[in-house]
Amino acid sequence: MGACPERIIGFKDYNIDLIGSMIKSVEVPEDDDDRLRILVFVCENDAYPALDMAGMRRNGINHMIRFIPVRCLGSVNMAWIRDALSAGMDGAMLLGCKYGDDYQCHFVKGSEIADKRMENIGDTLSTLGLESERCATEQVAITDYDKIPQILNDFVDEIVEMGPNPFKGF
Repeated sequence: MGACPERIIGFKDYNIDLIGSMIKSVEVPEDDDDRLRILVFVCENDAYPALDMAGMRRNGINHMIRFIPVRCLGSVNMAWIRDALSAGMDGAMLLGCKYGDDYQCHFVKGSEIADKRMENIGDTLSTLGLESERCATEQVAITDYDKIPQILNDFVDEIVEMGPNPFKGF
């Protein structure tokens, strides 16, 4: 699904239009350093439960972040990121399963596939006149709930330092 260049592959309860609608529904505030908007695509296997546990433990996460759950980072189409940033989002992150010796991805190698796709996102962003640092990929284990706030807040700090997306308001 994430690699389909025509964006037509989908499933009954999970498809391109559903995720696209979620992206479009996120409010993009006007050009204001205190109201940046960062989109985080979160895999539902390890990252989303870890994020949920971080919330239950009342670990603070920056108010500028909006989360979109995805089945797997391997299903994330890079066009979603391009569309989000061209609509004025200030940054985008993929937060997925940690790979390695104890790789837990239910979709075989989703985080690795997403990493490879993200290597090329810099080319796409440069055609839009945006910095490649506006996008990042991170892997977490389900037990990393105490690390997630710092990972996310560090990314927010990088985006704040870059400033608002120049596409805001277009």
